[in-house]
Amino acid sequence: MDKIDRILDLIKANRSFLVVSHENPDCDALGSTIAMALVLRELGKDVTMYNADGVPEYLRFLPGCSGIADFLGGVTDEVDVVMLLDCADVSRPGKEFENFILKKDFTFAIVDHHATNDTGSEYCLVDESASSTGVILYRMIKRLGIPISPDVAECLFSTIVGDTGSFRYSNTCSETFTIAADLVDRGADPEKISRFIYDNEPLKKVMLRTLAMNTLEVTGEIAFLHVSSEMFRQTGTEKEHTEGLVSMARAIEGVEVAVFLRQESAIGWKVSLRSKEYVDVAQIARRYGGGGHRKAAGCVISAPLATIKRRLRSSIQEAM
Repeated sequence: MDKIDRILDLIKANRSFLVVSHENPDCDALGSTIAMALVLRELGKDVTMYNADGVPEYLRFLPGCSGIADFLGGVTDEVDVVMLLDCADVSRPGKEFENFILKKDFTFAIVDHHATNDTGSEYCLVDESASSTGVILYRMIKRLGIPISPDVAECLFSTIVGDTGSFRYSNTCSETFTIAADLVDRGADPEKISRFIYDNEPLKKVMLRTLAMNTLEVTGEIAFLHVSSEMFRQTGTEKEHTEGLVSMARAIEGVEVAVFLRQESAIGWKVSLRSKEYVDVAQIARRYGGGGHRKAAGCVISAPLATIKRRLRSSIQEAM
């Protein structure tokens, strides 16, 4: 029995599910969450969707997103299975989730495409070669043999668009296009999805981007930029509005590694790392307790900003 069949048997044998993904969700996190929930409900299951940060503005076009709870107060420990999607470990959904799972020895089913996934569950399906977690869910749904509805197709197509940068990143392969084509045939609208993801930015996000770009530092093949708590205050923005900033730094000619730092507390900074060709940024992130993909990873570091930059620059130069 392979890993997909093991998880499908777990689904068939249980009734109540909690579907969860990581904080600060992106297209893959929420698209996968909703697609999984829709499929489970099609199978007659009871499902609760949860994300600590709710749904960011640019993803509110996803069908069924209003059903994603941002608190676990109404969820009981009667849940049979917790499905953890697009998460490298159980800490990624946030502190409330970590406290919730202490109530009971829950059965976890993990579907992910991060090489650093280390949950240790018996039901763990991780494929680093998959362009998104949504691609793995697509394979599962096909194995189940149930029709893919237009809503599921839209969610899964969104996971691919988001995690491949509209088919631009190195994780794009022939399977990516094959699956995307099938999802379009089943009701996904590429123009609509791309418009909401890329061409629907609020003015305050543009203002924040301007402030962030003023912090740009390029040294050799490394680019740094950051957003401070004061910048959030000035523009009336939140952390969801920093989506895409690190990619702007990576797009600079001659830059191999881009680093974006977002202030979380007085000395706490969320670090996003992106590489263009040859540097494995997941290895760098692991040094600081994080993880991710070879060309897209992250971590959290608590130290003064200048100290963090110095440490990261040294780590990146060593990796180079």
